[in-house]
Amino acid sequence: MSRTADYTIQGFIYQFIITFHKLLLSSDKDEITVEGIIEDIDVSTPTGQEAVQCKYHESKQKFTPSSIYKPVLQMFCHYKNNPTANINYRLHAHFPNETVGSEKILTKTELDSILDSKAADLQKYIAELSGFNGGDEFLKRFKVEFGASLSDTEKAVIVCLSNEGFTTEDATEIFYPNAIHAIAELSIQHDEQKRKIKKVDFLKELKNKKKTAISRWTKELQDYTKFLKQRRRQIAEVLNNNSRKRAVILDASYITDFERNIPLLVQDYITKYNSKLRLNQCPVFSLVCNEDVINSIWKSLDQKKITLERGLVAGAFNSVRFLRDPLKVIKDGTIEFKLKLCNHENEFDSIVNDAGFDDVIIISNQDFPFENTISCNIEKLKTPEINEIKYLLSLTSTL
Repeated sequence: MSRTADYTIQGFIYQFIITFHKLLLSSDKDEITVEGIIEDIDVSTPTGQEAVQCKYHESKQKFTPSSIYKPVLQMFCHYKNNPTANINYRLHAHFPNETVGSEKILTKTELDSILDSKAADLQKYIAELSGFNGGDEFLKRFKVEFGASLSDTEKAVIVCLSNEGFTTEDATEIFYPNAIHAIAELSIQHDEQKRKIKKVDFLKELKNKKKTAISRWTKELQDYTKFLKQRRRQIAEVLNNNSRKRAVILDASYITDFERNIPLLVQDYITKYNSKLRLNQCPVFSLVCNEDVINSIWKSLDQKKITLERGLVAGAFNSVRFLRDPLKVIKDGTIEFKLKLCNHENEFDSIVNDAGFDDVIIISNQDFPFENTISCNIEKLKTPEINEIKYLLSLTSTL
């Protein structure tokens, strides 16, 4: 990943953390809008509204006015179109050389310099503001707030979360990453009403989710390795129960180098979790991919001497055949087949209601319709990296 991409993702993460921090510091009557219609964060209180834009500039050691020209112009344009609204504009920015908690008030001279900028990407804002004389009033409503680094902001948020009744350990390893994941998910909702949250409701929902979120967003947080360890412990409690019926859903469009990695993953899983003939239940592997890829993986497993049930009768999928238990000869230590393999898009729905799964492990960034219709335990792992998947499933002890 390029450094530019790194800083872009850091910027999003910083915005989500600041959003959560403001939510924790808000009163019960305040309403926060994630990715607000005005700015990154809209805070509505009984006395007015605050529009916050977040900028993270860890790579820039020194603050210069030119680094904030664009957000200032964007806010000024919004003020021009809403001069009578009771809105205060805040730019929450991190620069390493600025004192955390300090503020900067722009002068009229500095605002005029911004309006005189020749930068091409600013001209549409400057043109919109041409002839507008509301600069003095806008400056009364606008200020820059210098915030802490991403790492220090995370620590402050965890302290605030602990003050809400969460233990420090749970706040750090479960509820903080879950909160950032939840805010990130809210930010992509198209309906503005779905992006509105209140502190009491958000914390109530947060307390109900005890599984550490592993996703593209929590991956960027400072303690991601610690989150992986915590999630591994949570899943181990499920996997170490020998008698449970499980399905593992693997998404080819998500998992890195799918066709090469999945046979090895399945082999490791079978060795660890389906080696006790008397105790283990035969797992189902449901692959989200085309039939050619399934056949390739089937061939690879066959070459590894791993027998499986595909559920095919004369080329057609038969759910009764697929769901049958394998024949076992305990005294010889032999078993007819060690796993069941199906095409998720064409076959899984025909067996999910009759399979009696205790657990479904999903490794994908998709949401599947069956998740809302079955009553078993669902474990979602949103990481495409095979080494992390194996670690979370306790198939390897190191990352």
